[in-house]
Amino acid sequence: MCCIGGLILRIAILGVGSIGSLIAGQLAKTDADLLLYTRGANGEVLATNGLLFTNLEGDVEHYPADRWVVFEGEIPQPLFSCVDVAIICGKSNTTGTLAAVAEEMMRPDAIAISIQNGLGHSERLVGRLGRHRVLAGCTTHGAMRLGHGEVTWTGRGAIRMASLFESELVPGDLRVMDLIQILDEAGLNPEWEFDADEMLWHKLLLNVAINPLAAICGVRNGELLAQPELHEQALSAMLEAAQVASAEGVDLSDFDCFTELNRVLEATAANRCSMLQDVMAGRVTEIDSLCGEVVRRGEEYGIATPLNQQLLTLVRGIEHSTKTG
Repeated sequence: MCCIGGLILRIAILGVGSIGSLIAGQLAKTDADLLLYTRGANGEVLATNGLLFTNLEGDVEHYPADRWVVFEGEIPQPLFSCVDVAIICGKSNTTGTLAAVAEEMMRPDAIAISIQNGLGHSERLVGRLGRHRVLAGCTTHGAMRLGHGEVTWTGRGAIRMASLFESELVPGDLRVMDLIQILDEAGLNPEWEFDADEMLWHKLLLNVAINPLAAICGVRNGELLAQPELHEQALSAMLEAAQVASAEGVDLSDFDCFTELNRVLEATAANRCSMLQDVMAGRVTEIDSLCGEVVRRGEEYGIATPLNQQLLTLVRGIEHSTKTG
């Protein structure tokens, strides 16, 4: 059992899409007290029927609705200042809303961690919650939501976390130790990283290489490896973004883009990436926090990023056509 001061850890998962559902399902195996912030039909199913969870072995597990409390919109008074950990899993365009929800729900000494794709999320949380309560994070787990209240774990990865600059949240902090322990008990493979910027940029480089092209072409990840022209485009977008990372002072000396891209594409060949899932479902994507951030930061350093600009424009065009079509 994972406890703080003898009490069971209370965890809020804010944004319950594919990754949020994966984390909810795995944490449901522990003694953690779970709160799920989601909306619409998915929230209704989770609150009434629970979650159907297909694990890595292909077995289907059912987690009943009474395993958690599901809510959306205005926070009920009993849930004010009650949470020990807030895990932000929602899409990038919801970060501001979810930060406000976290602020109302978190205890004064609680931890918030964003595991969203892209850059800038931790800084937004700090602006709302304070640097002393925020960890940087990302995940390499793969998940696919097949329908409301249904998720498939498509690839084992890790949940990585790191301290922000001048933060008191370090590995020896009891709050961090409790978080690592509960994630380990849940089989989510927590890993501590010692450079937040390096951690987030490594993930972003892979995201800008894979997600936009897979979404635009409507293909699974393995096709980016199988088709030479797609692989070349993916690697070029990645290398372009790496120039921006280097300009920001990120050490990429131990990160070989070609090797890492091929490794991830091979490991996730059968996956539909999150951006492709969003496009197929007519949802807003995270392109602005991926290629959009590369373009924006490239402009600050005077670095041309035409490939990322093109991917940004094309995905935005798909989003627009979905809304108006």
